[in-house]
Amino acid sequence: MRGLGLKGMAAAFALGAEGVQMGTRFVSCTESPVHQNYKQAIIDAKETGTYVLNKKSTPCIRALKTERTAHIHEEGLMPPDTFARILDLYFGGDMEAAVGLAGETAGLITDVKTARTIIEETVAEFFAITSRMGTLSADRSFG
Repeated sequence: MRGLGLKGMAAAFALGAEGVQMGTRFVSCTESPVHQNYKQAIIDAKETGTYVLNKKSTPCIRALKTERTAHIHEEGLMPPDTFARILDLYFGGDMEAAVGLAGETAGLITDVKTARTIIEETVAEFFAITSRMGTLSADRSFG
């Protein structure tokens, strides 16, 4: 995750957050046991590559755009069998078997990395961004 993802993370902490969710990023990491098709669908997703599903009920979820999720999105309600074949999606790679959960950050993920690399890069970039915030505050210089 790069760009607005990490800037958003820094902004969340600046506003008092104690953590952020990075599930989509880690689902797409090397060590994740999910099928390569699911990881690739996350990587291929654009900024608008997800739907919010089940808007007429609860829980609302965000999922990757597929033919199946397009139909569910239009209907507004998830059918009872939405997750009946989730293992076929996660481990068999059939992206139409169920709904592939993913956050909006799917559009920011461009490659598969190890969990270690994701953590190291996230921490380094987070501190690079937040250290600049401290400098701006101390100098009262926003240029």
